[in-house]
Amino acid sequence: MDIKEIAESFVKLQTDPTKEKIQAALDEGMDPVDILQEGVIAGLQEVGKKFEAEEYFLAELMMAGKLGEACMAIINPHLPENTGPAKGTVVLGAVEGDLHDIGYGLVANQLKLAGYDVHPIGVNIPSLQFIEKAQELNADIIGLSAFLVTTIPNCSEVVKYLVDMNIRDKFKVIIGGAETTKAKAEEMGCDGQADDAFEAVTLCNTLMGHTS
Repeated sequence: MDIKEIAESFVKLQTDPTKEKIQAALDEGMDPVDILQEGVIAGLQEVGKKFEAEEYFLAELMMAGKLGEACMAIINPHLPENTGPAKGTVVLGAVEGDLHDIGYGLVANQLKLAGYDVHPIGVNIPSLQFIEKAQELNADIIGLSAFLVTTIPNCSEVVKYLVDMNIRDKFKVIIGGAETTKAKAEEMGCDGQADDAFEAVTLCNTLMGHTS
């Protein structure tokens, strides 16, 4: 089994063949982390590129999100547990008005693999709920997913609440999603933006002062 075959099936949005290839790769003893990164995440990244190029549209992107969840359900039990001290605590969710979880689970899993204590809190989350959860967990980073152009402004609302509550310096705020950009993150006063799960890990490492 070549892991690239998994990515290729994923890009074609072939649900059963992709799941079957993942199971076959696991049965052959392949590294589940490699299967996740080089198969599933690589496939999702390519789908994202096709969306940006207008080769794929919202329906295909949503199908890819569901396929990613199905793939993770197979891979998750085989992923290694992080036994060392956590690099930091991350609260992660989709902002209010955004019901999309596309790529959401992959970011959470990639951060977990990198050694973070990650707490996904769902979709359509009001701004204050992010802050309350971050305070409850004494989190280091608040991760905001905003897939739609119309919901991106809700990311800035989280930052504004933090400023108004005089606790802005207690949390790093990062954003991600198909329509987010580093320029928009800076404009809203966020601490950074990531295009995908790998970038999210690099960004969190940078913000937390980790070299890897």
